[in-house]
Amino acid sequence: MDSVLEIQSQAKQQLQRAAMAAAPAEVLPPCKRQKKNPSCLGTSAVLPATATADCWRSATDDPKDNILDYRFLPRRWIILDEVFQSGTHRLLVNTATGRILHRELPLLSDYYIVTTTLDGFFVLADRGPPHAARVFNPLTGGVIPFTVPVPPEVKVTCSLCFEFASPMLTLLSKSFCKIYTASPHSIRTEDFEISLYGLFRRAVEGDLAGLWWLPAGSLESAETAAVNAIGKICDVMKSLHVDPLKFFSGDPPDMGLADDTKCFLMDFGGQLLATIKGQLVQIFRYEAKNGVLLHLKSIGNHAIFLGHHRCIAVDTDMFPLIEANCVYYTEQLGLYARIRKCNIKDEKVESISEAVDFVKQDKQFVLVGDRPFTIIQLLSSYTINIRDSELSLHQIT
Repeated sequence: MDSVLEIQSQAKQQLQRAAMAAAPAEVLPPCKRQKKNPSCLGTSAVLPATATADCWRSATDDPKDNILDYRFLPRRWIILDEVFQSGTHRLLVNTATGRILHRELPLLSDYYIVTTTLDGFFVLADRGPPHAARVFNPLTGGVIPFTVPVPPEVKVTCSLCFEFASPMLTLLSKSFCKIYTASPHSIRTEDFEISLYGLFRRAVEGDLAGLWWLPAGSLESAETAAVNAIGKICDVMKSLHVDPLKFFSGDPPDMGLADDTKCFLMDFGGQLLATIKGQLVQIFRYEAKNGVLLHLKSIGNHAIFLGHHRCIAVDTDMFPLIEANCVYYTEQLGLYARIRKCNIKDEKVESISEAVDFVKQDKQFVLVGDRPFTIIQLLSSYTINIRDSELSLHQIT
């Protein structure tokens, strides 16, 4: 069978199995957010200047008491721990606003740190069996408990979705090609074919969680649209002389090899983008309404950082050193790696610096050169590396 047809067939079967498994379960309605008309401003009595701080606090919602309140959920925060990790200290960067926060997070010492999401949540594991998952919001200090045990993987991929009445945590287990989907009090486990698992993993690593980009309608229309999108992306890969079945069945290839191909599906302002790096870097947007894959020559005032393990978009208006409409990616040269920049419009490729930017130590690519590092180096480091799960390291030792 043709590799594209095989992956499409696997995807269709998996979507059907998932639908059957979910049919008896309670369907969670989407969260409803109340939008206020800014022209109808509420009024209240003006408090005197001598009003106490306690009175102010009593009228203000406490984020720790409203863990799932949408207003207090981090959005587009990433956690840079390559350089600034020191005990429980972390550096957070918002890729939409450019804001930078230094945080001391003593709670991290009470759990095993498993991984972080592309919105800035920590996924933690209890120190005692069965090592249930905990989701930690570093901005508010709130913790969401889950009953699902964290898989004993060295590198865990995860996503977190708040578009339902209960938060949904998805954990991917590479060793067994399993995907665990959990709410705080329930869990569902699904076995995936290895190639389809690889496709889903790269979607999660690009923060493409859920099927929100599909057209509204019945399950059949959503299923057809998803299979169609997967098929068109695989067709593009074949045109680049890459076997999609073989590519998605393996780990991300070592950088610097002849098959140094990368493909990530990502959320870009509510749109599905496929970023494919072969000899050239190409970006495609899937239009679910028409079922077509469009080759883009512009992503406006944004730039994409593409690495071994992650793919993120940043607003260049908030990061003056980053050039708009470009893809930044890493290229390995033996035990070293450098950062390259590809202009999407004219396809011009250049190195960020004459010297190398990374040296490989054990399994990580470590930034070299004089500090302070640039934001381009830090974001590239974030996408090229992924920290090992402390739970897995503890079980190994």
